[in-house]
Amino acid sequence: MQVPIKSIIGGAVSGIAIYFVSISTLGYTNAFVMPSWAPLAVWEAVVVFGLGAALIALLIHLAALLVFQARASWSLASFLAVTLLAMGLSGHLTYGTKTLAAWVVGAVLASLAYGKLRPNNSFKPTPLRGAA
Repeated sequence: MQVPIKSIIGGAVSGIAIYFVSISTLGYTNAFVMPSWAPLAVWEAVVVFGLGAALIALLIHLAALLVFQARASWSLASFLAVTLLAMGLSGHLTYGTKTLAAWVVGAVLASLAYGKLRPNNSFKPTPLRGAA
């Protein structure tokens, strides 16, 4: 299959998976009890959206990039389009901007990590030279 098509499909799959998986993880991380010494904005950014949305987006998008052997840029663009469309269709776009921002941060970090882990398809098997 062509690389751009695999990349677009991989980004779309990761966007849909993140959308549905992140709903439950956001509920779990939101249920954590905030300590009295922690400011609400920092707790919300680090624990609720950091663990519940950004970390999930990082793991799922990185897994999709590895499974589909996709280009990070095409996959990230497809991911953004699918998540925007899903949030727009479900009506969550008006009040879900923090969640969307956390997803984008996680997906961008996954794309950067994928670029560092696989520069120029360095893990691609190459035929042995000089072998019969």
